[in-house]
Amino acid sequence: MKNLINCHVKGLHSFPISLDKNGFYRRIFYADYNHELHIPFSIAIHPHHVDIKITVLKGELTNIIYDKAATEAPVLFSKFLWNSHILNGNGGFEFIGTEFLNHKSSKTYKRGDVISMKACELHTVYVEKGEVCVWLIEETVPTCEYFPINYSLHDLQNWTSDGLYIEVDDSVKEAFLSNVDLLQDGKEILLNQNLTNL
Repeated sequence: MKNLINCHVKGLHSFPISLDKNGFYRRIFYADYNHELHIPFSIAIHPHHVDIKITVLKGELTNIIYDKAATEAPVLFSKFLWNSHILNGNGGFEFIGTEFLNHKSSKTYKRGDVISMKACELHTVYVEKGEVCVWLIEETVPTCEYFPINYSLHDLQNWTSDGLYIEVDDSVKEAFLSNVDLLQDGKEILLNQNLTNL
């Protein structure tokens, strides 16, 4: 996995920290002052190919959960098959219909808070406009089946990766992470991993 500027959306950057023997990554997402995560569904509602643990390192991150449970007021979303740019090198969305989803919860997390999610859980995230937010993602063994289906109120058929997924070297990663306090309660959040080497 590479260091990527404008990962998924402008102003959100992805920096891998480590890769274990089972192929699971630990990486940091850094939303800078100019991020677009304040725009509703700037990142489509999505699952993950693995279970994940999110630890907020800086700022406030709102995790918005959806599910397919029947409610009195579900919302009709467009449904897309997602071809991952990170995994396959050529991202895109294929419209495959519509589906009702239920807004299950929206919760804001602060520095040191931890969020655990199963691979099949559906979510998107939100960060206040002009605010920096940084979080660590740790991948673990999936405990449910993953399907690369995303949901949005936007028409993503003409989505383009232009200006996104820009590969940068470790000096850029180090410059961003130098502004983040990686200590929590006196302990190294990154478990003493070398930030410049996988």
